[in-house]
Amino acid sequence: MRRMPGPAVLLLCLLGILLIFAAVGPDSIYSIFHERSDFRHFYIGAKIVNSGDLYDVDHVLATQNKLFGATTRSEFPTRLPFYYVFLSPLAWLPFKVGQWLWLAGMIMAIMAFVWLTAGLGRTRMVIACCWSCPLVFSLPVAQDIALVLLILAAASWAVYVRRNWWLAGLFFSLCLIKFNLILLFPLLIIGKAKWRLAAGFMVGATSLMAISFLVEGWDWPREYLAEVFDPLVSPGLASMPNIHGLMFNFQQPVVLEYLLSLAVVGLVWWVIRNRSFGVSAAVTLMGSLLLSQHAYLTDCAILIPALLTLIRPNNGKLVRYCALLLLLPVPYVVTFFRQSGSGLAVILLVLLVAIALDSRTRRALTMPRERVSRSPALLP
Repeated sequence: MRRMPGPAVLLLCLLGILLIFAAVGPDSIYSIFHERSDFRHFYIGAKIVNSGDLYDVDHVLATQNKLFGATTRSEFPTRLPFYYVFLSPLAWLPFKVGQWLWLAGMIMAIMAFVWLTAGLGRTRMVIACCWSCPLVFSLPVAQDIALVLLILAAASWAVYVRRNWWLAGLFFSLCLIKFNLILLFPLLIIGKAKWRLAAGFMVGATSLMAISFLVEGWDWPREYLAEVFDPLVSPGLASMPNIHGLMFNFQQPVVLEYLLSLAVVGLVWWVIRNRSFGVSAAVTLMGSLLLSQHAYLTDCAILIPALLTLIRPNNGKLVRYCALLLLLPVPYVVTFFRQSGSGLAVILLVLLVAIALDSRTRRALTMPRERVSRSPALLP
């Protein structure tokens, strides 16, 4: 791919984007952007943050009715308060202007992400982004997964360019904007003994929580937990590409979900203890997505750098084939039309098991104390 001429790369990227838009349908894209955009709950949160009622049901419904002339529980603020503080300048703008600026900002975040992940190959990365149905689809949906990718890339840059684990942890703390996608990263820190990374993360997380309590008072965690566990705030459980959605679709008991979740944690820990940091970080992202109770198709975009790490020749064939399949639009388009994330969840589970089995014969690749090099990797 490094030898591909620029025009060929451009055509390949445009082909991927056009295929995704054609598969989803221009009418669906238009309807989602103008009528069901997730930017609404970002805008509402930016409007009412610092009021002390960010997660108050009546206050949010009244704000929705005032801004949009209708109310829905699926458009409630679901991020932590500090994030809406950062977004508060959007509240000064008319909704339509803010929405277009948000779209431009997410496109710029993707471009910065590609630039910072040079270690994985910029040509390969830009093609993967343009062929990623979750990432391309996140733009009309107005999701913020592009920001999470940019944060991960900044953390990688802090280590592989600046050689600074503490700064990487500080950057990584910003992933708390979608903390449900990094649930298992404490295992990575402990398993690889990256204590400076942990220190930077704790400093950043403490600062962000301090901002949250400063603007919303001491009672917001109770209201927040009540909101995020409200089924009306998280519709479309069947379409979630995680264990929770998988068990819902197959009508399995909760105990089986718990057992399967524990198995995922065990597999992730095994890989962390026996593989390089890049592969370990990849399975940590996969495991976190599988365990998340609130994840949708667009959240799968966070796997792009992980999947590019796993298609390298030092991984087994089954690992490479599953990773390649998840880099293509097909499984996500099927998920979109069937409104079921079970297929994606199964592929992710198969990939995780394949990596764990592959790790049994590749333990020599893991060093007790890995030295930071400039070789490509998913994360520090």
